[in-house]
Amino acid sequence: MITFHNVRWRNFLSAGNQWTEISLDTHKNTLIMGHNGAGKSTFLDALTFCLFGKPFRKVNKGNVVNSINNKNCVVEIEFTHSNRKYKVVRGAKPNIFEIYCEGKMINQDAATKDYQEHLEKHILRMNYKSFTQVVILGSASFVPFMQLSANDRRAVIEDLLDIQIFTAMSNVVKNRLQMNKEGLEKNRVLLTSKTENKSYIERTLASLRANNEEKLDELKVKKDELTQESIKQECVVENLKIDFEKATDQDLDLSPLKSKHSKLVGFKAKMEGNRERVLKENFFYRDNDTCPTCKQDISHDHKFNAMTDNDKKIAEIDGGLNKIEEQINSVLSEIEHIDEVLQNINKIKLDLSSAKATYNNTANNIRQIVEQIESFSTSDKTTQESERQLQVVQHDISTLEEEKKALLDDRQYVDLATTLLKDGGIKTRIIKQYLPIINKHINKYLAKLGFFVNFNINESFEEIIKSRHRDEFSYNNFSEGEKLRIDLAILLTWRQIAKMKNSVNVNILVFDEILDRAMDATGIDEFIKIMWDMGDKGTNIFVISHKDIMVDRFQRTLRFEKVKNFSVLTNDKE
Repeated sequence: MITFHNVRWRNFLSAGNQWTEISLDTHKNTLIMGHNGAGKSTFLDALTFCLFGKPFRKVNKGNVVNSINNKNCVVEIEFTHSNRKYKVVRGAKPNIFEIYCEGKMINQDAATKDYQEHLEKHILRMNYKSFTQVVILGSASFVPFMQLSANDRRAVIEDLLDIQIFTAMSNVVKNRLQMNKEGLEKNRVLLTSKTENKSYIERTLASLRANNEEKLDELKVKKDELTQESIKQECVVENLKIDFEKATDQDLDLSPLKSKHSKLVGFKAKMEGNRERVLKENFFYRDNDTCPTCKQDISHDHKFNAMTDNDKKIAEIDGGLNKIEEQINSVLSEIEHIDEVLQNINKIKLDLSSAKATYNNTANNIRQIVEQIESFSTSDKTTQESERQLQVVQHDISTLEEEKKALLDDRQYVDLATTLLKDGGIKTRIIKQYLPIINKHINKYLAKLGFFVNFNINESFEEIIKSRHRDEFSYNNFSEGEKLRIDLAILLTWRQIAKMKNSVNVNILVFDEILDRAMDATGIDEFIKIMWDMGDKGTNIFVISHKDIMVDRFQRTLRFEKVKNFSVLTNDKE
């Protein structure tokens, strides 16, 4: 388990040159308060910036430095993992990235990217996505699990179940499969060439032994034919080189396109949610003449105007959905195009390798023919040399056939490993074993939060939600308050699974303004009960909120205020 002890920062975002420090392991629960812009969410940005090099909110790295002092931005975090004390220091203007273990800085010779990879893989053993799914819930920058794509959902669950090794193994197997294909192709070309060479030598020997003067003319004709063939093969090689350079001289990075696709799908989901909300409001006006809250009649004009406005909103949303759908299709088309280009590059590589081998073998055959023509006058010596060459070629063929057998045997193992490591293979079997446990915990937390539905995630990482009457729903069918309960239940479940697997197990849990928007009073009460229960089990919970009414329900209250354009932290209650 990772136990975070404290985080502190200065000249970071709205903080000034004085250190702002928050202890992370001294209280079961902490309420962080402040007006908008006072700096309370800077706490989240400091955590993710120090650990992963980027703020939690969508702030460019160049803008994390306080714009007034404009220098000496530093964030530090201290934590314990596997009985070792670590400290991470990261800053900007000047750039700083240092990792300390037991007070000694870890070797920094590697590039920054490799240094970050060492931090995530060998110390934290989690990445930004896993950290935010298990530790943080709430702000606009956060994408809840239910709004992630199926692939991103799979990646989160694989991280939690600590089975990423199978993905790494799958990549190794893919590389090995490619090497095996290239090896077999090279072996085929060489074996074909050696077999042809062997036949040629045998024919030459027969001719020499028969002292056939006409063989000399045949050799010359063969030489001319091979020379013409060599010229053609050389052209083929050069053309393939040009094709390869053209094919590789393109931007083939799929990451931005996949990121754009994920964002567009998120926007689409939000717009569809807004459309459902507006439709629901229209249904209310259509089916009700009296306000169920104040019991007053709803005027016809008010209903007509409200429904007319909503129809306009729906039309606008539909237009936006059509545009987003077009953009999604465009991005998918670009991804498909790049995949086709990559496949073409692999084909060109194989063709180029084969063409080079064929060209080299033809050149070797030409040299051998020239040598034979030159030594044709000394028939006895030539016969002896041809016999020696035949032995060499036969040995080479035997070696190549053994190599081919070894490659085919290896191919069987690689194919078997490929089948096991596919998404439907061993990873799916492991995930299938945990899905009932995951669904059980999610439903348990939903019940604690007063939301009585039957929630299940299937093997395709799609949700199946049924009401008491067995009506089926999707995540986007629910209100914002109900969605928040689902997000909370999933986050708490991930922490339970992480503790079971000891994969992403940390002592802190942060809720960013989730109690300020969609949660009703009953939901807040149930949440507070869960919060205290988790605190008794060793979790330090931080809640960022505007609501003063919750102050008495927390062990500690921290308040951020703006003083002379700088954020200042004060302790209201300990």
